[in-house]
Amino acid sequence: MATKYLFDNKQVMLPGAYSTIKSIVDNPPLVANYGRVLVIDNGTGAEFGGGSGVNGELAQGANSIYRFSRLAEYQNFLKGGLFWKAAQALFKPQIGVQGASEVLHVKAATTVAAKMTFATATGGSFVFKTRDEGIIGNGVVTGTGSDMHLDKGYAFSVESGVRDTAKWILKVWRGSWTGNYDDGLAYDEVPKEDSTPILVAQSPEFDNVQTLIDWGSTRRFNELFTLDSTSAVAGTGEVTSADVSALDLYELASGGTETYASTDLDDVLEVIQDVDYAILLNDQFGVNNYDSALSTKIFTHLRDDAKFMKFMVIGGGANEDEFSTADGSLDIAAYFNDVHALVVHGNVKEASQSAPEGLREWDTLIHSAYIAGRLAGLEPQVPLTNKSINIAGVVHPMTKVEKEIALEGGVICTNYNEYMQTFNVVQGVNTLQDNERLINSNTTSFSIQIMRIVSQINRELVINANTELLSDERGVNMNTLSPGTLVNWTKNYLQSRIATAEQDNLLMSYDNVTVTRQEDSYFVNYEITVNGEITKVFFTGFLLQ
Repeated sequence: MATKYLFDNKQVMLPGAYSTIKSIVDNPPLVANYGRVLVIDNGTGAEFGGGSGVNGELAQGANSIYRFSRLAEYQNFLKGGLFWKAAQALFKPQIGVQGASEVLHVKAATTVAAKMTFATATGGSFVFKTRDEGIIGNGVVTGTGSDMHLDKGYAFSVESGVRDTAKWILKVWRGSWTGNYDDGLAYDEVPKEDSTPILVAQSPEFDNVQTLIDWGSTRRFNELFTLDSTSAVAGTGEVTSADVSALDLYELASGGTETYASTDLDDVLEVIQDVDYAILLNDQFGVNNYDSALSTKIFTHLRDDAKFMKFMVIGGGANEDEFSTADGSLDIAAYFNDVHALVVHGNVKEASQSAPEGLREWDTLIHSAYIAGRLAGLEPQVPLTNKSINIAGVVHPMTKVEKEIALEGGVICTNYNEYMQTFNVVQGVNTLQDNERLINSNTTSFSIQIMRIVSQINRELVINANTELLSDERGVNMNTLSPGTLVNWTKNYLQSRIATAEQDNLLMSYDNVTVTRQEDSYFVNYEITVNGEITKVFFTGFLLQ
């Protein structure tokens, strides 16, 4: 009887030489994205913002979630409004430091696209819609005739051809005014009359409607617009000078509408349930909105329904009067009382070349965007405590006692640091009111940093286990996934997250990895020591005689 061996997944019995090559490369586990921020627009960005609402005419559901990895790209999408300013804080919370790695934006609205029509007397018409749905699509002008200025929204103009002056060119423009903030200044500090319309599309030279319709079918055109089904050639399709001379300097897009409703937010929360983001910026900020029906829905979803542990950042009271009074920042933190909620107190000031005193005051949505952006740019084991943000002042400079009250109440505040000469977060705390101990028996903590580490470990275990263990094409059973294999896999992952002298990381140590099976499930237990923050250092000297 010949001896038998298992080699290269085969049983070998015949005499001979056999060879195989195996990899010794240990591919590192996938690191889940901890810097992705979700912004839900419940009307804060009304009359601005690109794309469609969650219930749009041209896009709906998951297709209405827009992703941005660069500030300029996001602001070009937003076009103006309060979120345009918040985008700066999310991506650039401080000079020279990382902010959000990616921002996801979704509008909790039902939207209809604006339409533009170039109609001729006998040659037919060219009709197209803006993919930026809602009011932002509608062209808005000041002045008339040759003095007409496109402030915002879309419009087209028709000009004489360059190569062939007997033909024409259709140009599509977008107004660049970002709107005015509460202080009467534009968000980008460029007055409406000085904002320059942006040329976004230009047709080939044409003297026939068919040329325009063909252009409307190109990929580049369809990135911004969509050809309407009513576009059609009549007769020969000829365009005459009379057709062009009848036009205004700008022919405005019109018909765009948007409505924000609680049911639209319900639809948003449904489509984002499995979306991978780490931080949510709540636009229901301030003493009048923190407990609104919309805010309650958002927080309940994030706490109870969202996949993985996520953190909501929300602006609290604006000033000293809205700190400790009824419905002030302390009451707002007590209202949430949860590790998932971060309440940010106080309006902030930024340097300005346009403001009379050289400073502009921004509300707590902007302050909370700074906090969200700064947090998103930090690895989970890096504490938010004492991190600076790029502001020039706070409306409520807090006393030592007020800072202590804020920490006890679970409120994030920013104040001037005399040693560093910057405006720094006092300490990274969430709204958990059970905050006398760093880690409670129910595994909660008032420390944002510790809860971010817990979230990151859980997310990475789930993601890596699904991709590496439960997706084996050979099938997953007791033979292919034994308890020993699972123990080793878990140890390897945890070891990859241990901090060393050369590399900071999530954990200080792990121990006691065990696996038990119940019917068709494995239960993995392990113990970890997280890389917690150090907030205080005490020096005591002894004077010798």
